[in-house]
Amino acid sequence: MEVICEMMKLKPERVNDYIDLHNNTWPEIVTATREAGMVEEYVYILDNIVMVIMKCENFNETCLKLANVEIVKDWDDKVREMLISDETFFHTKDVLLDLEPVWRLDNFDGKGVLKF
Repeated sequence: MEVICEMMKLKPERVNDYIDLHNNTWPEIVTATREAGMVEEYVYILDNIVMVIMKCENFNETCLKLANVEIVKDWDDKVREMLISDETFFHTKDVLLDLEPVWRLDNFDGKGVLKF
């Protein structure tokens, strides 16, 4: 199981729009996300920084499946218009930054010994 953290920065004036969109999530988005293989997803906001934690078997496969769903494209378009690039903060010009964990509790057994 993969756990991915995605970070993005909202335009300050669009924070409430982003929250409203998620408070009124389209049912088709939930269905498509689950059918693509997403097991869990959490969205956190601090000021205008968004952190999304996603858990799925294969993140790349899930993303490829979602990329072909029209309602997901519509959702992504709405979200992306709320985002800004911050190369200083994210070290990239892209508005989305995917992070992989450097440490995971589930890599250890019940006695605290690394499983691998």
